[in-house]
Amino acid sequence: IMKVYKEFQFAGILFVLMIPLHLVLVYAYLNQLGDRPLDATAFTVVNIIFFVLYLLFYGMTTTVSEEKITISYGIGIIRISIKLNRIKAMREVINPVYVGWGIRFIRNGIVYNIRGSKALELAFRDSTRIVRIGSRNPAILMEEIDKRLKT
Repeated sequence: IMKVYKEFQFAGILFVLMIPLHLVLVYAYLNQLGDRPLDATAFTVVNIIFFVLYLLFYGMTTTVSEEKITISYGIGIIRISIKLNRIKAMREVINPVYVGWGIRFIRNGIVYNIRGSKALELAFRDSTRIVRIGSRNPAILMEEIDKRLKT
């Protein structure tokens, strides 16, 4: 039995962009800035939204087990599984900047990415659509999948 391969990527850009915005909103609320300052209810709702986004998207974990690849975001509520026996071909790719981060639909498939532009592209036996999985090291990810496909 083969050991499960796991890769975690932290969504640094999410925090670089969102924490300063969150802090500005907290400061504005505490100092009641603006023509129409936030009331307590609106402030609470905004904070809940921020914390839910932090929990859902703080990182992406790619797991390769004996029979499937699982991609999960944050605490794991958003999760995608791909059966290994569906895979026809794999190749390393660089996503263009405009593809961005998150879960993105592209012309011929879907991209799961949380940082950077390196990805592993999967082609399938049962579909013309592709899947790209963002990875710090797509070569290792491909090697781990390949090992399991050969057994």
